[in-house]
Amino acid sequence: MTAFGRNFLPGPTDVHPEVLAALGQSMFGHRSPRMRAMLAAMQPSLQECFGTREPVFLATSSATGLIEAAVRSGVRHRVLVAVGGYFGEYFARIAEACGKQAFRVEVHPGCTITPEQLDQFLEGPAVDAVALVHSESSTGALADIAALARVVRARKDVLLLVDGVTSVGALPIEMDRWGVDYYCTGSQKAMALPPGLAMGAASERFQERAARQDDAGYYQSVRRMVRIARESLPTWTPAVSLLLALECQLARIARDGGWAARWERHRRMLAVMEAWVASRSDVRLMAAPGARSPAISAVRLPPHAGAPAVIQALEERGYLVGGSLDPRHDPIVRIGHMGDLGPAHLEALLADLGEILA
Repeated sequence: MTAFGRNFLPGPTDVHPEVLAALGQSMFGHRSPRMRAMLAAMQPSLQECFGTREPVFLATSSATGLIEAAVRSGVRHRVLVAVGGYFGEYFARIAEACGKQAFRVEVHPGCTITPEQLDQFLEGPAVDAVALVHSESSTGALADIAALARVVRARKDVLLLVDGVTSVGALPIEMDRWGVDYYCTGSQKAMALPPGLAMGAASERFQERAARQDDAGYYQSVRRMVRIARESLPTWTPAVSLLLALECQLARIARDGGWAARWERHRRMLAVMEAWVASRSDVRLMAAPGARSPAISAVRLPPHAGAPAVIQALEERGYLVGGSLDPRHDPIVRIGHMGDLGPAHLEALLADLGEILA
């Protein structure tokens, strides 16, 4: 068993012992007044996290479920997808599996699409939505969603859908102010909960389109999920234990200084990572300076270092890290520095990684 503070996987991330204890509470009725009160009490914190006045809805699924929901409820026929890594391509494949036409805009791994590039591509084939990955977990690259949203909003009737799986909870999200139409995340990333709970929010524009979609399905209907969330009711039969864990985690976040303190801690972890890489000549980050995720880093190792061997050596010292999602980019290790981890935890990992690479 890995001790707390030594799990640096890109997900599932470490879960604090207090949150794990909350999972052990007794079950109670998911249609009960207690459930309704709990869901209502959690909304203000979740809305602050997403930067929206719209209700944040909760689904018993992975974030993939809410990405598919975004496509089914928000894409009529065609979607432009920026692909700069594994999860951009993942979004495109989900769209195609839902019967939509996906136009891929390929950018170099480690880079993100620029507003100028997006503007140029939107002059091409007409689309009714743009799909972006905010924090690309395969490369550690962070897109400038605020700037990209301005480009999308200049187009009438084009929605902006954002995969915020490793950004929500790790940095300030201003969904309403930026003009993003859809954001979603999963519980096992920066929220630092066990897997199985997805969270999302949809703009009024998105909701208006969703109300007219005739192929949105039932379980993943965003229109239904928003309506149910407004009533402080659970979506279908929920994972009650995960909701109890979320309740505990939101209370911990408030007690530890709120979302601003959590976002600042993630910023400091990125600074630790960048300083460590800058101090060495044998490693580098895949993501470009100024466009790096505060939640995850893809570290390119020296040519002589095999990623599997490095990952195994770290595991022997009690650490968990991830490998590359694309063999073409090896040797790479992916280090998740998010959730309830702090700079001291990351410094300890990097000290051991430095010894292994020596």
